[in-house]
Parts: sequence; C-alpha cells; structure tokens
Amino acid sequence: MTEWREQKLSDFMDFNPYTPLSKGIIAKKVTMEKLIPFNRKIQGYEDAVFSGGAKFKNGDTLVARITPCLENGKTAYVDFLDDEEVAFGSTEFIVLRAKEGISDSRFIFYFAISDEFRDTAIQLMSGTSGRQRVDTEALKRKVFTLPPLPEQKAIAEVLSSLDDKIDLLTKQNKTLEDLAQAYFRKWFIEEARDEWITGRLGDLCEVITKGTTPTTIKKNFVNNGINFLKVESISDSGAFLEDKFMHIDEETHNLLKRSQLKENDVLCSIAGTIGRIARVSKEILPANVNQALAIIRAKKYFRFIYYLLKSDIFQNEIHSRIVESVQANLSLSEISSIEIAIPEELINKFELFVAPIDDKVQNNKNQIRILSKLRDTFLPKLISGEIRVKM
Repeated sequence: MTEWREQKLSDFMDFNPYTPLSKGIIAKKVTMEKLIPFNRKIQGYEDAVFSGGAKFKNGDTLVARITPCLENGKTAYVDFLDDEEVAFGSTEFIVLRAKEGISDSRFIFYFAISDEFRDTAIQLMSGTSGRQRVDTEALKRKVFTLPPLPEQKAIAEVLSSLDDKIDLLTKQNKTLEDLAQAYFRKWFIEEARDEWITGRLGDLCEVITKGTTPTTIKKNFVNNGINFLKVESISDSGAFLEDKFMHIDEETHNLLKRSQLKENDVLCSIAGTIGRIARVSKEILPANVNQALAIIRAKKYFRFIYYLLKSDIFQNEIHSRIVESVQANLSLSEISSIEIAIPEELINKFELFVAPIDDKVQNNKNQIRILSKLRDTFLPKLISGEIRVKM
C-alpha cells in the first residue's frame, strides 16, 4: 500500500481535545439517545446549562465508549453547529478531532465506524459487567496503517457522497410522512364530527397478535436465514435497522406461524420501549418477530391504521395504558380495545390521497437500503486499502 504508513492514533488525531466552554453557559447538549448506530447524523439536541461532559465542535466525531453503545455502533459526525460554536454531551463520548495537515475530519468518522477501529476499541474495554468502558489512553497508543491526507479526503468523498444521498432521501421521507400525518390530523382529529360511527381498533383488523422467542420452542438463532425482528430492529422514526435483525432457519419460521409477517402489516413495540411504529415492506420478507412487537394486520385500511398509530392521539392513549412492572408493557387486548371513529367514506378518501405519498416513501426507503449496503460494502475495503481511490 504505497504511501500508507503505520501511525499511532494519538499522532493521527486528537482525543478529547481542549475545547473551552464555561460552566453555567447555556449550550446545545447531545445525549447518547440522539446517536443512531452507524448513522452519521446526530438526531437532535436540547439547550441546557453546561456543568460537565464531553465538549465538541463541528467536524468532530463522537464515539460511545461504554457498553453496549460502542458494540452497537453509536458514532456520529458533528455538523449542526455554527462556526466555532461549542456544544456538549454525555461523559460517555470520546471526542475525536482531526489534526491539521495530518488527518481529515470526515475520514476520521468513517474510520471510527469501521470494524478495524471498533474491534480494537472493544478489546480495550474494562470494568464491571454491564458498565465496561474503553481505556482511552490504551486506544491512543494503538498503531494502524493509514493513508496520506489526500487519499483520506478522496476516501471520505466517496463515502460521504453515498451518505449525502441517504440523508436527502431520509429528509424527503420525513417531509412526505409529515404531510400525510398533517392531513390525518386535520381530517380525523381537528374536523372530527360527533355523528361519526365509532368502534374499536380491532374492528378494522384481521388480526392483532405478537411473536415469541425461538428459544421458548428450543430453537436457536442462526447466522444467516429468515429475518427475525425485535424492538431494536426498528428506529424511533419507524425505519428498519437491518444490521439489528436476527435470523432463524426455515423450520423455526414455520413453527412460529402465528407471527409470520405479511406486506403492509403494521408493527407496534409493546415491551420496553413502547410505541415504535413501522410498516412491513416486501423487501424484508420473509420475516418473523418476537413477543415485544405487536402485529396489526388491517382488513383493508392499512394506511389509515399506520398513520393512526403514529398520531399523537394514539401514542398518548397507548402510553396511558402501559402496565409498569420490571419492564413496561402493553397488552394486545389494550391495543384492540382502543376506541376510534370510523368514517368509512373519509377513510377511503384518505387512503387514496396518501397512496402516492406512501409509494414515494417506499421507493425512497428501497434506495436508502441499496445505498446503505453499497456504503457498508465499500467502507471496510476503502479504510483498509483493499480498494484504492484513483487520485
């Protein structure tokens, strides 16, 4: 690998660099929950009084140093601040910053989500079970074979172009779904009429059921096979996180017949994290789910049910019905019994209105899946030098 050379990480980039921010100042705060595994974008922030924590600026990379966040790939690139603005966040972040003339900030982000870096960091974790953290000082001393600055920038440009397209499609999907949700609210909540027929959610459904864990029938997960979804397989926004899918063999899938998914099933998380909503697309089928996901299969109004479940009024209703025990949970009967208005003529109008919006959203999601797989295929090969970028 011509011109690539071995470098100690502390010589290549700065770890937790000095970044001035006075205590008592109100600044943007990023919590661990705002990082999505292997996603470049930070998903939001809050304004808070700074009293301690990791400090960072645009161009920095945030890496979770605690288990299981590191193993899950919680890493992000800071790009939402004004010039020279300083933000802060969890004490469990490692902040990585490029050294001028030596390293490229975007390359550092892609290097930080590579298996090469992450596996090394994971091996350097220590502490009590369940609270292990990366030994940052030991990580600084690790040596990697890294490209010169011009090639770093070229590698980052290739990977960033894919992420930029993914971000654009993701923003477009949010705009489209927000539009559909706004019409749902206007037609069915703000303009609701007393004379509308009411019923239960279950009246519109062919079935409301849930899955089970393969181990309860003495079956194990496999490395490759039929997709098996858990709550963590779905993001807060309702996207499927395919790197969080488990897998089962065909025999187990057939034994778990009750929870086999069909296209346009709506999933609702009912244990632990309550109320994540996703709609099943044919691209992830065949698939199955565990007991923490409810399967809501509509008789015909699957779009109406999807936007109903995502609405604030439904989310507030299900959260009021949560049973608190060791783990928060929501029963299938509670979901089925939720009272709703059923103005069929207006529901049919809504279904027709949102159909082209949903088609565009699904097409965008398919493109995102393809681009994500392309990026994930190229990333380790580019970071390791197996594939070289033409300069």
